[in-house]
Amino acid sequence: MAGAAGSTRRKAACLGLLAAAWACATIQDPPGGPTDFEPPILLSVVPDSGALLEGFDDDVEFQFDEVISERSGNGLVNLVRLSPRSEELRVSWKRTRITVKPKEGWYPDAVYHVTLLPGVQDLRNNRLDSTRTIVFSTGGPIPNTRVTGAVVDWEAGKAAVGALVEALLLPDSLIYETRTDSTGVFVLSEVPPGPYLFVTTIDQNNNGNRDLRESFDSVSIQLDSTAEHAFWTFAHDTTGPRLTGVSDLDSITVQLTFSQMLAPGDPPAGAIRVLALPDSTPVPVRAVWSQVVYDSVSTVEQAVADSIEAVRAQEEADSVRAALADSLRAAGADSLLPDSTVEAPSPAEQDTSVTAEADSSAADTTAVERLLPQRPRLSAVWFVRLESNLTPGGRYLIVAQVANLLSAVEESQQALALAAPPDST
Repeated sequence: MAGAAGSTRRKAACLGLLAAAWACATIQDPPGGPTDFEPPILLSVVPDSGALLEGFDDDVEFQFDEVISERSGNGLVNLVRLSPRSEELRVSWKRTRITVKPKEGWYPDAVYHVTLLPGVQDLRNNRLDSTRTIVFSTGGPIPNTRVTGAVVDWEAGKAAVGALVEALLLPDSLIYETRTDSTGVFVLSEVPPGPYLFVTTIDQNNNGNRDLRESFDSVSIQLDSTAEHAFWTFAHDTTGPRLTGVSDLDSITVQLTFSQMLAPGDPPAGAIRVLALPDSTPVPVRAVWSQVVYDSVSTVEQAVADSIEAVRAQEEADSVRAALADSLRAAGADSLLPDSTVEAPSPAEQDTSVTAEADSSAADTTAVERLLPQRPRLSAVWFVRLESNLTPGGRYLIVAQVANLLSAVEESQQALALAAPPDST
């Protein structure tokens, strides 16, 4: 009996443990109310924007309504932008606060811009998508200055989105910076008046620096109150372009591809030489065209070819209709001939709604799109039109002496081997 009672107690204990485990495994709402799907709220920033703080030595502090993740933005330091730039920016996480201070401290008598970028997250990964900037001075009044500009990626022929804009104040060497928006436009305001060196860079790796081979443009600006400038960025290569490819487009046209964008304008005389191998016999060159000129020439040549084909087709159609009419008349079936009094509608009577719609949409352009026609479109390609046909199966040497946008000249050469004619046997 005692053994049976012990067994019963053990079974009851096991059942109790199972019930407890089931209760623990039951999915329940977390304590403290419903799940939070809202991003953190920025409650305050200290100091206030517009403050004049002579001798300021404290941190800038962003205060939130809840604990934020210190891993936001792969590190909070990536979400803070300080202008003028600091050698090292110290960004600290303090649960509901982010504090900011340059390692070297705040410069005296300087105007600072501190920006918190989108990306701050709470512990549930709810993300704050707004930007907040404060401006304060460690000395005199904050100036009412403003610099606006548009940055063109000249090589790509489009707006430079997210381009780095650096303004070096001389002689202090303080660097104020900002970025272009989605239309390639930037605004830099409330910076000290004085002489500046402005540099705009296509920051391809987004590291906040102008690296070797990255396209840029620069200009000196004397800022009194307002200024405006358009920047045309391109790679500043100190060595000239080299041939990287040659190909025959037709029996008298060769396409040349170079390693860099070429200087705009008409190719200079003698820049391209064509030699027939193996004897290096000069091949007369009729013209060398840039991409823009070649496109125009091709359009005209295609239009002429289309016109000739249309005339030929019309002549053939007229001949067929005349023969058919003669046959109908010979058979006494004149009533079957088409009525020649019906005229086709004139171009003025045709529907122009599509054209009007296209003109309306073309009028809606951004600042950069209005700038683009002011300079030639860049290209790394030239086209060579020869005086006589290339020989099938022949070999040629193309020699090029070409300048880039900095007028750096390089001579290079490449061979062109043509396919042999098909074997008629």
